[in-house]
Amino acid sequence: MLILKVAGAFGGFLFSLLVARKFGDDALGRAELFVLAITVGSTLLRLGAEGAVVKLFSGWSSGGQYARIAQRFKGWSWPMWAVAGAVILVGVLAPMDLILIRLDGWLGLAIGAWVLIGWSGEALRGTGRVGWYALLQPGWWMLLAGIFMVLLGMKPVPALSVTGCVLALLGMAGAMSLFARQAGKEGRLLQPGAYADSQAMMRLAGPIWLGSMLHLVLSWADTALIAAWLSESDVAHYRSAFRLAALLTFTQFAVNALGAPTFGALHSQGDMEGLRRAVHRIGWMNTAVALPGLLFLVVLGSWLLGLWGPAFAQPHVCRALLILAAGQCINALCGPVMYLLNMTGGERAGLAILAVSAAAQLSAAAFLVPEMGLVGAAWSAALGMLFWNALGVVYIRRQHGFLMISLLNGWWKRS
Repeated sequence: MLILKVAGAFGGFLFSLLVARKFGDDALGRAELFVLAITVGSTLLRLGAEGAVVKLFSGWSSGGQYARIAQRFKGWSWPMWAVAGAVILVGVLAPMDLILIRLDGWLGLAIGAWVLIGWSGEALRGTGRVGWYALLQPGWWMLLAGIFMVLLGMKPVPALSVTGCVLALLGMAGAMSLFARQAGKEGRLLQPGAYADSQAMMRLAGPIWLGSMLHLVLSWADTALIAAWLSESDVAHYRSAFRLAALLTFTQFAVNALGAPTFGALHSQGDMEGLRRAVHRIGWMNTAVALPGLLFLVVLGSWLLGLWGPAFAQPHVCRALLILAAGQCINALCGPVMYLLNMTGGERAGLAILAVSAAAQLSAAAFLVPEMGLVGAAWSAALGMLFWNALGVVYIRRQHGFLMISLLNGWWKRS
């Protein structure tokens, strides 16, 4: 899993470097805003179903109910196909100007593809197939787009749209095939309460959907306000710094991907001691990467930014990198706060925490970005990360009785 994540992260960096070097800073900024629109649009249209399916499938998988998983994935996929097709048709037949970008055929195609990629990827993760899940993450998408750009001479936006379709088809076909094969080994076809399962899906999906949208605010509000107040080049410079800072949490992404279905299964079994041990193991792994990584970026951050071009290594971009890196370090040290809340019945508490954090970040960004530019955006992003992690840690301590901050919970003594 870690190897796949590292390779995927390399793909994102390669795509970013290629666009900046070949097409310029403004083109990279436009590509980043294109990715922003895809991320927001596809998350909005999935209505939280991808988050709900992780929890449901993890519980069913731990109980050996593979035919149930195969049947529900097949039935619940039809609405996803319909939504994907509808947004593609709107983009092609009725293009329109959105706030920061134009919805046209390319963007409609990419959003439709990512509706399916996110759905199939989360379903696979819910059954413990984290390798497949990792292959359906944005880094691999960008790596494939970079290959298309080099070999076929495509521009960034068409390359991202076409490769998104490739991954969508592979993800849906792969998930359907894997689930059907596992169901065949079960030896009998189970059909326990399709209506009840759909009701459970909808109950879970609502809060998770709202939480996902709030998490998007926390992840992208800084970039959106830079686009509104500054230039596409500034977007490119900021997102490059953000990519470097996110290196501190690449291990967290991998172990959290493993942890989410594990949390759901342990919680459904009532194994709170096993849940505590799983959280502490993840905390140890996050700490082992985040602290040395922060030191690495402090020493070499300016040189790394210069790989994109001289304009990326300007002092204010370097300051933004260090602020973002500090925020990501806090994020890593606090562990999988939101994953744990969503997988253990704390969806509504997580929603409230994200709402408070998003409000704090938006307020800070609206004030700081016009005054301080990229540095102000970085401060607002770090503030949002601090809010959601601190509030989540307090809630989990009260609800489950253990402290998630790895440096404070005695992780060196616990297995």
